[in-house]
Amino acid sequence: MRISLEPQPFLVGKVIASAALGAPLRRLRLVAWNTLLAGCLFFLLPGCSRETITADKTIQDDPAAHALYTQMVEAMRKATTLSWVSDYRLEAKGNTFGHATYKIWLKKPNFVRLEAMPAGSNETSGILVGDGDYFWIYWPKEKPRYGWEQNGKYAEEYEKYRSRFYMKERSPLGRHSIGHDAAKLGAGLFMTIIDPSTFHGYTDSLQPYLDGVRGLGSEKVGEDVCDVVELSFMKNQRSWRLWLAKKDHLPRKLKQVVRVSYDIVFEESWSEVTVNAEIPNDRFAWSAPGDWKEWREPPIEEGLLKPGTLAPDFDLAAPDGSRVKLSNFRGQIVWLNKWRCG
Repeated sequence: MRISLEPQPFLVGKVIASAALGAPLRRLRLVAWNTLLAGCLFFLLPGCSRETITADKTIQDDPAAHALYTQMVEAMRKATTLSWVSDYRLEAKGNTFGHATYKIWLKKPNFVRLEAMPAGSNETSGILVGDGDYFWIYWPKEKPRYGWEQNGKYAEEYEKYRSRFYMKERSPLGRHSIGHDAAKLGAGLFMTIIDPSTFHGYTDSLQPYLDGVRGLGSEKVGEDVCDVVELSFMKNQRSWRLWLAKKDHLPRKLKQVVRVSYDIVFEESWSEVTVNAEIPNDRFAWSAPGDWKEWREPPIEEGLLKPGTLAPDFDLAAPDGSRVKLSNFRGQIVWLNKWRCG
């Protein structure tokens, strides 16, 4: 990830932030779920964007190993139902930033139920139910609390509805992402390594950047003999290692490494993997009780500074190791372009 902070003659597309000190500013306050997720983990893991990373480019595509990965995708898509339990962990710099258990049930054509809980706990933190048309997300105990809910009207609303909030969003077949929505459930769960929506025909955004797949032999995971493959994305800025059971071609263990100035490591262990079992439709049904409140992110307009307001000064690390300070561009138009790395 590189951060570009330089004068621009004009602004194109969706501008994240613009203006400089002494110039009118419109600052878009992002309340984006994905900034909490894999990739940069920008807010949880500070510093991940502050160095230029030399990526390992050694992984070359092995057709036989690539075929094993293709078999896994096909096995997910051909199943009529699929369920598993995952032990999920996220670590960086020797620290654990998330450790959760999730249970998931998938059914054709477009049904899902995902329950997440902190590792070692029997109390479910959040539940996602896909009824074929919508994803419903709710929190049996209380919704995770965000910064803007600490004060003012949002704090009052949170205190009133903390255990009675829900979310509702459309889930078009083949276009939704359960993996992204998993982070909304709390419990220390961020993006899953493999998006469960693969089952429903979804192709995640990493696939166009797949460099290749290599085989790493076979290994036993529990009672299952597995083929081990490693996938490289974006010249190995990100990699997946998958232990695929020979009997059904589905994962039993997964490891993802995002390489920034240090490694961010995601690991999952799947158990109770079940294919084509009968799952009753009522498992995928939910509706909000009458006294619950639909939760929405605050309107973008509430986060905008008023025209003519001085932009707060800040400085960032440039790819060459120097520091770039906003006030150095006083009186000029500045385009701040931020995106996820890995």
